[in-house]
Amino acid sequence: MKISDLIDEKISKIRFNYTLENEHGMQEFQSQIRLSNGQVVLLPKHPDDDIDLVEDYSNNKNTPFEKAQRYGLTSRLMFRNKQIKDIHFRFSDNEQVIDSSAILELDNGKFITENNYGPNGLTDINLVIMNKTQFLELADDNMEIKSLRKDILKRV
Repeated sequence: MKISDLIDEKISKIRFNYTLENEHGMQEFQSQIRLSNGQVVLLPKHPDDDIDLVEDYSNNKNTPFEKAQRYGLTSRLMFRNKQIKDIHFRFSDNEQVIDSSAILELDNGKFITENNYGPNGLTDINLVIMNKTQFLELADDNMEIKSLRKDILKRV
């Protein structure tokens, strides 16, 4: 499954796994997104990668998705049945920032990404939910945000 296949898909649910301290002494966070077609995927890291498919739909309560933690009700309602309009990536000096997750643009005007790793107590690792203004503020003199749909796919 290509990353571009996520565009126009609808989100059914989002869950997450959090580890206070991994084998490197760092906090670790990873969202899992169940799409309306039943597939569970991770947030992409690079525009040219294939999608990390965690699993296909299963009612089995022992699947990694079913074992993952739920977000609060407000967040769950914010994502449920929302369509992915575009996927954005961070670039610095025309090179993709490798340690950052993609930013999903949803049809409700929200943008979501995640911070995956960081030292305990020093780094905020979690799902990041932004409005359009906050999203636009990510770009500055050193950081450019490129759209998969408008910028990256058109170069191919």
